Amino acid sequence: MQLLKPPWISHDGGKAIFSVDLHPDGSRFATGGQGQDSSGRVVVWNLKPVIHDKYEQDEKVPKVLCQLDQHLGCVNSVRWSCGGRFLASAGDDKVIIIWQQSSYGGGAVFGSNVVNVESWRSVATLRGHEGDILDVAWSPGDVWLASASIDNSVIIWNTAKWPEQVRVLRGHTGLVKGVTWDPVGRYLTSQADDKSLRIWRTTDWTTEERIVDPFADCGGTTTVLRPSWSPDGQYLVSAHAMNNGGPTAQIIDRDGWNTDKDFVGHRKPITCVRFNPNILKKVDSKTGKNVQYCCVAIGSRDRSISIWFTSLKRPLVVVHDIFDDSVLDLSWSSCGRYLMAVSKDGTLAFISFSTDEIGCPLSEDETNNLHMKLYGKSAQTNASSVNPTIIENPELLRLREEEKTRAKTAASSEQIPRPAPPTPQRAPINKQIETRTADGKRRITPMFIPPIEGVETPNKSYEASFSSSQQEKSKIVVEKVDEVVEPNVSSSRPPSAFTTSSSPCKGTSLPSGFNGAHASLPARFGKSESSEKQSESQVPTSACIGMKRKHEEMPQACLAVKRKRGRPPLYDRSAAPPPPRPPSPLAAPPPTSTQVVKTTQHVEVVSVLPEASLSKSARIQIPGETSVDIPPPLLVVENDYRAGSSHSGGTPSLHRVSKMQVNVVSWVTFLTSRVTTAAATVTTAAFTCHDKSLHILDIKTGEMILPPLKLQGRSSQLFVHENTIIVLTTDATLTIWDLENKKRILSESIRHLVEGQSAVKSVQITSEGTPVLLLTSGEAFTRCPKLETWLLLGECASVRRVVQPEYTMLPPCHPADATAKPLTSLLHQTAAYSGSSRVSRPVISDDARLSLTEVFINRMLTSAQYLKSSHDYKYWMKRKIQFFIKEGLEKKLRVIFDDLLGPNVSSSTLDQAECRSNLPKILDCDKKSLLEEFLREILLAKNSLQLQRLYAEYKEQLDANAVDMI
Repeated sequence: MQLLKPPWISHDGGKAIFSVDLHPDGSRFATGGQGQDSSGRVVVWNLKPVIHDKYEQDEKVPKVLCQLDQHLGCVNSVRWSCGGRFLASAGDDKVIIIWQQSSYGGGAVFGSNVVNVESWRSVATLRGHEGDILDVAWSPGDVWLASASIDNSVIIWNTAKWPEQVRVLRGHTGLVKGVTWDPVGRYLTSQADDKSLRIWRTTDWTTEERIVDPFADCGGTTTVLRPSWSPDGQYLVSAHAMNNGGPTAQIIDRDGWNTDKDFVGHRKPITCVRFNPNILKKVDSKTGKNVQYCCVAIGSRDRSISIWFTSLKRPLVVVHDIFDDSVLDLSWSSCGRYLMAVSKDGTLAFISFSTDEIGCPLSEDETNNLHMKLYGKSAQTNASSVNPTIIENPELLRLREEEKTRAKTAASSEQIPRPAPPTPQRAPINKQIETRTADGKRRITPMFIPPIEGVETPNKSYEASFSSSQQEKSKIVVEKVDEVVEPNVSSSRPPSAFTTSSSPCKGTSLPSGFNGAHASLPARFGKSESSEKQSESQVPTSACIGMKRKHEEMPQACLAVKRKRGRPPLYDRSAAPPPPRPPSPLAAPPPTSTQVVKTTQHVEVVSVLPEASLSKSARIQIPGETSVDIPPPLLVVENDYRAGSSHSGGTPSLHRVSKMQVNVVSWVTFLTSRVTTAAATVTTAAFTCHDKSLHILDIKTGEMILPPLKLQGRSSQLFVHENTIIVLTTDATLTIWDLENKKRILSESIRHLVEGQSAVKSVQITSEGTPVLLLTSGEAFTRCPKLETWLLLGECASVRRVVQPEYTMLPPCHPADATAKPLTSLLHQTAAYSGSSRVSRPVISDDARLSLTEVFINRMLTSAQYLKSSHDYKYWMKRKIQFFIKEGLEKKLRVIFDDLLGPNVSSSTLDQAECRSNLPKILDCDKKSLLEEFLREILLAKNSLQLQRLYAEYKEQLDANAVDMI
């Protein structure tokens, strides 16, 4: 850790600095505070001279990038937008100024000898507060901007339509001194001098919770109160709380808003709290597992800063007396290694951490996946909506979208006039007639909508979604008719525009829900086999089709339709209108054959995996050489960069993809379809679009390597490895291309691996070119090209849950060991082989558990042998020996030891199988060395006395073989 206080960072020689914020790209930072003559000042600084001494001494490197003096009062808060495009500043002049960098260059500041290297212009001035503004905060995705003021209110501003106010939040009875958003944009938190902290719902801008107990003994003695949310969204930490008369930072648990934990140690009230924007991880030295945690910095009026990990009970570091006055603001860099703090004494402190000290941040995809798992929403998906309604249950979110789609379809269908045509419609409406026969049985008769003559009526409102196994509650209205009807005879209900007959005759289109089958089953399963068969004879006009569901109850007068179980027959939509029914009550005998007209129907592919979706603005880090001086290059995707016309034939929307480094754009390309996934390597950039296209570009020039590839379905996931591109579509089709040789390696369905099981975590290519599939449930599959099938590596979750926990733990594996330990490396990535005894395990007998443990170890050995990994094979063979020693299985130990020792007879008398077992090595592991190592395990075991004879016997033979070889 390094601590610096650059003396050249100040406002007019020592005036108070109230706020600081680091730019998301790590190239600059902004400070806000007092300027000349009690005015406000915003300064944009260069970060390089702060981090590196050589740049600080270099006169050619500017320290001040831009000085902005437009505020008429002291600036209390400066905050960069999440995308880094805008800078918001607010102060005592009751206004908020939104700044944006201009391309016209800088210039000398009026009345000062400061020369601006960059030019920042005001793009919006927001007025609405009646008092000083003490804090501002951008929502995730830069959808809203919140401002807190001493007029006891919080204003939400619409960033897409400056200076529109979305809502004014009133409820505090004291000065509001701090605001912060949760990382997925569901809640906004404000803290005020009225000894309360309010949590507002962004769905309706009402109060979710008002917390007062931790602040009951607090006084209004702090200039600001800046709370902060943890990056995982689980905890909210407030400023200035009290516990037993001592100042604390209160920890508020998102689950139930509990306030039973706090950070203690400061001698005076807490003024500001700021979480590191990254979820961090470290490898536990004891267990060898990755531990995830969050890091928070706390500033106080006691002029000190404390830094805490959520995984530790004590602070990581406490810096005392770093300033001469109160700490007013804190800011972390996006990389998580740099922390800045400013004070009322007009100075700035810079703290730098190493990766070993602070930990490694999770990637953006890992963070978004965690948010999606916890809340069904992430900051990326939140940015794509102007008014994001966050539903924490993904299933409810899906149902909400389906309801909107059905409502739009119903509204459009109501606008079409429906005159009474001569032929009935094939799709039923949500109404049916219920009558009773003379024997008391119920008869349900669906009603039909007649189609518009000469116009094809859409059927979209009757199609159902198969993305979930849950069925919706029926919305069919049942109209009961109080009269008795004869079996299989139409009701005496007067004729109308709707056909209510329960027995449509020949040529009548049956409803798609006939015989209980769902309306969209043909679309899902394809055409019924019965629809592909045509009879040789025509159906008599007197024959009719009954609506009874059971074949044995159908009268002889009805037409016998031959069809497969559970599949409705398909009939021609354009069938001729039915002829008049003969008046005779006696029906004609059933025909010997049935004519079914073959129809052409579009078959929809059922989505097994969710379609990928990128936010309105996304940044993907391009791998390669990293430098502390220069941030890594980024692949920037900006969906809906230019909105097009919605009517047919209008201007299409433009979606922009560019490569950027240190705000310098290398190349730009535009697309007319929304980008859903993107990935990059040191040589290639690839992304898929909503129109089922795959684009491959040269990462250096932005030129297309190939014309767009047309996929068979919409993309669910995209992976790029060196010269290999892997696309997984929503119908679970996995396709792999070799860019170097321009050929397809694999294209097949993996539906049987993922349907009803789990999602795909990643797809990798081994050094031999073999694809490996990792699932979120912990399974790992590799494809065997000779067998043309997928092989399970390791063991399935059902077996792992019952195996003794100490045998499911994997050995430590560094990323550099992936080639030497392929099995361990792959299984480590699944994060499912923890070996933890805290995992709930089914209650089974001891014998069954022992048998399954042996099965598990044998499966691991088989996987290691298939991958030809000597390190993995040696590790799991050793675990097998330890298991047999612990359980005292001497006979099984002898089998292994005999195989390692080899036969004592001459090799000339051995058959071929025995010769293979007499090979001196197994996967490059010397058998004699393995035996010697395994015999030592007997001496280390607790029950070594039981196996001492076994040890002595094989130790003697091993030594004798060594003498013979000499």
